[in-house]
Amino acid sequence: MVDLEWYRSFIAIYRAGTVSGAARALLLTQPAVTQHLAALEAAVGEPLFLRAPRRMIPTARGKELYNQIVQAIETLEQVSQTLGAGQQRPPLLRCGAPREYFQEQLLTRLLSLPYRLWLQFGETADLINDLEHGRLEAVIATQQLASRDLEFLHLDDERFVLVGPASLAVPAPLVEAAARGERTPLEEWLTSQRWISYGPELPIIRRFWLQCFERRPSFQAALVLPDLHAIKRAVEQGYGISVLPDYLCRRSLEAGQLRLLWEPPQPVANELWLAYRRIDRNDARIRALKRGLLS
Repeated sequence: MVDLEWYRSFIAIYRAGTVSGAARALLLTQPAVTQHLAALEAAVGEPLFLRAPRRMIPTARGKELYNQIVQAIETLEQVSQTLGAGQQRPPLLRCGAPREYFQEQLLTRLLSLPYRLWLQFGETADLINDLEHGRLEAVIATQQLASRDLEFLHLDDERFVLVGPASLAVPAPLVEAAARGERTPLEEWLTSQRWISYGPELPIIRRFWLQCFERRPSFQAALVLPDLHAIKRAVEQGYGISVLPDYLCRRSLEAGQLRLLWEPPQPVANELWLAYRRIDRNDARIRALKRGLLS
């Protein structure tokens, strides 16, 4: 007969990717977790993981078993957490998101969720990898990545705006020429400015430039700051110009601390998605997260 703890150890290894990580998550010793896995593999009759030098890679049978049991085990754990009402900690919800979008748009919407929240900030590709390996329950993604195991729900649209310090303005003749479809003079003027970027490859600026001027920008950043709030502050202080999400600039524009330099006829926008594992679509935490974010 299969012991429930064997399943818990198997799920922990699947999510953590290592026996040591699973042992830390379960507050068990590594030998105990290894013993649970060996017993489960003996019961199944075939390996559930390939033993790589630094990672446990699920086999096809391991993936199949995970999908078969994970919802049931999580349900049992949630039931266990509700026993002795008021004495147990609320269930844990681990989410990944872009730092600035979380701070500006999500924080107040998530405070009402009846869970303990663990947040992880990073790039979408890294967060999605953690989601696929069970280290997160949900991710706010800036793009849809191909995955058979994940579902993506459209959450929001962010628009990007070209901003400068309040003391700087684009010469009126250049704006008028751009309105007539003659954008080269405007492009040349913008190229001559000091640019502040999130990264040396001009990630947000490059997208804005490609859509508005149909070519890659030819300049390099005068200042690289891997923090959008810091970029906004630097622009306000007159260090240069940049392209930033509108939700980050709205209050500064209204207060006159930033100036909107130019609005293209077609807004430069990006879609944001809520990503979660297909097998978790009926999980109470995911349902509550959907309600909280879409309300």
